[in-house]
Amino acid sequence: MAASSQKQLSMLFLVHVLLMLIMREVSRPTSSKSSPLLAFALSGSQTRIEEAEALLKWKSKLNSESRSILSSWNGSDPCSWRGLGCNPLRSIISLNLSSYAIHGTLDDLDFSLLPNLVTLNLANNSLFGNIPSSLGNLSKLAYLDFSQNHLSGHVPTQLGLMRSLEILALPSNNITGAVPGSIGSLNNLTGLYLQNNKISGFIPQEVGMLKSLNYLFLQNNRIAGRIPSSIGNMSSLMKLWLFNNDLIGSIPVEIGMLGSLSELDLSNNYLSGSIPRTLGNLTNLGFLYFYGNQLSGHIPEEVGGIRALIHFELSSNDLTGSIPPSIGNLSGLDILYLFHNKLSGPIPPEIGNLRSLSRLALYSNNLTESIPETIGMLGNLTDLLLYENNISGPIPSSIGNLSKLEVLHLDQNKLSAPIPKEMGRLGLLVVLFLCQNSLEGSLPIEINNLTSLAHLGLGDNQLVGQLPPDICNGQVLENFTAQNNHFTGPLPRSLKNCTSLYRVRLQNNQLRDNISNVLGTYPT
Repeated sequence: MAASSQKQLSMLFLVHVLLMLIMREVSRPTSSKSSPLLAFALSGSQTRIEEAEALLKWKSKLNSESRSILSSWNGSDPCSWRGLGCNPLRSIISLNLSSYAIHGTLDDLDFSLLPNLVTLNLANNSLFGNIPSSLGNLSKLAYLDFSQNHLSGHVPTQLGLMRSLEILALPSNNITGAVPGSIGSLNNLTGLYLQNNKISGFIPQEVGMLKSLNYLFLQNNRIAGRIPSSIGNMSSLMKLWLFNNDLIGSIPVEIGMLGSLSELDLSNNYLSGSIPRTLGNLTNLGFLYFYGNQLSGHIPEEVGGIRALIHFELSSNDLTGSIPPSIGNLSGLDILYLFHNKLSGPIPPEIGNLRSLSRLALYSNNLTESIPETIGMLGNLTDLLLYENNISGPIPSSIGNLSKLEVLHLDQNKLSAPIPKEMGRLGLLVVLFLCQNSLEGSLPIEINNLTSLAHLGLGDNQLVGQLPPDICNGQVLENFTAQNNHFTGPLPRSLKNCTSLYRVRLQNNQLRDNISNVLGTYPT
């Protein structure tokens, strides 16, 4: 509080001295040589008058609710008005009306009359119409945020004149047209946020001139063409989000020059060609999303050099070849999604090195050979999805070590041998699908321990013996299928009072009981 009072006294003293000097100049006889101090004071006074008039004119064009919100905007001292901030000379340097429910356009706000503006924040309002080109006159502006409005039209090329600009945020509007090449003149820009609009055209080569840029967000637009190779010049870039656009062509190898990059999201585009080996240079990269493209070729061994990776998603592409053993170097990996590709060969045993992994999805590929025993080393795994492959051999007993597992999909493979009793240790398992394999033998009694199961699929195998009697002791089983096996004996007694059950398929077995007589009718 004392520091604040001292600051106010200092400000008052400064103003007092300035006024005394002005009065002294005014009281002197006029001369042919005008006073620089007097000219400065008169100029500042004129600027303040013009600022007030410009803002009052804009207010008068807004709707009645907005004018009511800005009721403090009256008189000749804008520094006391709501949402405004001034410098010591009482000139406006900040206009912040974020989330004020302002409704109207910017057509009647002449920004050239606000020459000292440093911060302009009109985010989260109901502004519509075009972005005025007069913004280019704001040579001191460092922060511009028009996000979450209803602005339309193009990004004005005149924005490239705001050489002091550090943040340009126009996301979540209805902006169309292309990203102007003049954006490359903004040498001080650290954040460019144009996401969630209707922007089309190409990414201009000039973006490579933005050497200070940390964040480039262009996602959820209609941007087409190739990713320019000049992007490799953006040495300060930390987050590059281009997902959900219409980008084509290959991923430029120059992307491997972005040594500061921590997040790279190119998902849901039409990118083709191979994954560049230069990605291995991105040692700070934590999140890599290439899913939903048309990428082909192998996953390069060099990805094992991206030691900081946490999320690695290459799903829904046309990738071939085997999963590189170097993937085992990614010790901090939490999510690995490689599903919906054409990957072949075995699951590398090095996958067991990924001790932080919580979700592993390799389904819908052409993977072969057996599940490696090392899978049991993934103690943090909650989801293991290996279905729709050509995996053969037994289910490894080490799978019982996955104490946090909740979802296990091994269906639609060529698995054989009995189901290991160790699977009964998976007490948190909610989904267990083993159907459409060649599993044989009887079910281990330990299956009764899976009291969290809501979905159990055992159909289309070669299983024999009795169904587990206490399979619904947890009273949460909803879906139970075991059709097309060789089960005998009675229906599990726990099913008779299993109120959560809505789907049962047990046909084509040699069960003693008639299902419909005991359980009633369930959809199949």
